[in-house]
Amino acid sequence: MAQTRAVMPSKFVPLADELLATTGANDYSTLIGILLSRYGKHLLNTWEIANCPQAAAVQQPIAQQSIAPETFTPMEF
Repeated sequence: MAQTRAVMPSKFVPLADELLATTGANDYSTLIGILLSRYGKHLLNTWEIANCPQAAAVQQPIAQQSIAPETFTPMEF
């Protein structure tokens, strides 16, 4: 099995430890494997806002109502 080393910032260690306890994973490497296998494709599909289905609905142009031009009469002073 090929190995790659990853360094985790210390601010994520408490969350990682909680996830280890919740998932029953033995170590951080196994935890990263779980996260990648479960959520990796979702991250790929939603990373760019253009690929996000919710964003596509928001980016649709709003239909403009046609407004008839108003005519004004000049005021006399």
